[in-house]
Amino acid sequence: MKFNLSFITALTLVFSMTVVTAQKKGKRGKSTSSDILNMTFEKLQDDESVTELGAISILENGVSSPTENAADLFQKGAGNEFGVPNNVFGTEMTAENGGSVYAGFVAYRPGRESSLRSYITIPFLKGKSNISLSKGLKYCIQFDVSLAESSKFACNNVGAYLTKEAPTTPSGIINASENLIRGKHNRIHQGFFGWDKVCQIYTAKGDEKFITIGNFDANSATKFITVKKPKTSDAEALKHAYYYVDNVTVKLIDSEEECQCIATNQMANVEEYSTLVYAKAANIDETMSIGEKFSANVAYFGFGKKDFTAGSKEALKFVAAQLKSNPELTIVISGHADAKEEELGTTKDEFKDMGMVRAKYAERYFMAQGIDPSRLTVKSLGAEINSREIADVDDEELKAAKNRRVEFSVD
Repeated sequence: MKFNLSFITALTLVFSMTVVTAQKKGKRGKSTSSDILNMTFEKLQDDESVTELGAISILENGVSSPTENAADLFQKGAGNEFGVPNNVFGTEMTAENGGSVYAGFVAYRPGRESSLRSYITIPFLKGKSNISLSKGLKYCIQFDVSLAESSKFACNNVGAYLTKEAPTTPSGIINASENLIRGKHNRIHQGFFGWDKVCQIYTAKGDEKFITIGNFDANSATKFITVKKPKTSDAEALKHAYYYVDNVTVKLIDSEEECQCIATNQMANVEEYSTLVYAKAANIDETMSIGEKFSANVAYFGFGKKDFTAGSKEALKFVAAQLKSNPELTIVISGHADAKEEELGTTKDEFKDMGMVRAKYAERYFMAQGIDPSRLTVKSLGAEINSREIADVDDEELKAAKNRRVEFSVD
């Protein structure tokens, strides 16, 4: 009996595709889709707005705070107490792709108030149904944090706890010895401005339906340092380590390379790369000269990056508006890098003269806004001039993040 080889090959291919598709189908109530969670804290219940602290409960989709000291929300347009970028705990832009709302929680308090922490619990949902992670599969878990200026302390142990049931602890510390992830080296997150990424790969047990963000260790097991409030901050210094949080994501992955921050961290083990991006909202008043206003607007960048962050875009928009309003004005765009980028640039083309790369990128932005290139002078200062934002208490990673910048001055 003769067989058509092409028919057999096609039949085999169809059968193989059917098997693969079947393998991707999880059991009922299990999640095998790629994006399990993408929480930017945007979806408030109907007719709700942020008007007080502890407002995490006004979010849709079952987001809650398991302790009596509830977590907070901050929203653009909510005023100076609960607003973005300015609020009662400090000043912070939303994270990149973070929309107009972010949350906040207490990760550490000393002494008798040690148990007065707050946490954020988010369910895994498909539509309105609660789903669980799939046993044995790997998930990339990450979220962005930023230390609020009201904090007298900064701490480590900021992480995520995955559970079958939502934790219920009216007051006190939630203890977790398993199903817990923390970021690279579980380091102390001490950057006042800009967002620091907490990221790790998690292998599911198979019944996890909730993720909770916070600090799950007692004070005795938590490392902390005392930090000094920036001179430009009007926030009251409080005895806590308070963190803003945004962009909580859980994604199913087939390989570690799909978890972008892990791939970056693996390179960091060799070449000490950083995922920290510094940001600071410009403090402008009408008594300032145009040159002073330009100096206050600085665009900051990630390590090896030329892409604009949300804060960088605000600085660029301000400068562009001034150039349009003052057609005779000419400016100098000065690009800077950190020392590690400069070092890598001697052997790796992708890091070569990052100061000029960033300055030229800003120049192209202004040209796209209709600014004549004859009004723009571009130069690179590399890593030779440190940012005026650097403080004595800054660690080396934060100092480097502050140096990855573009500055503007009147020509």
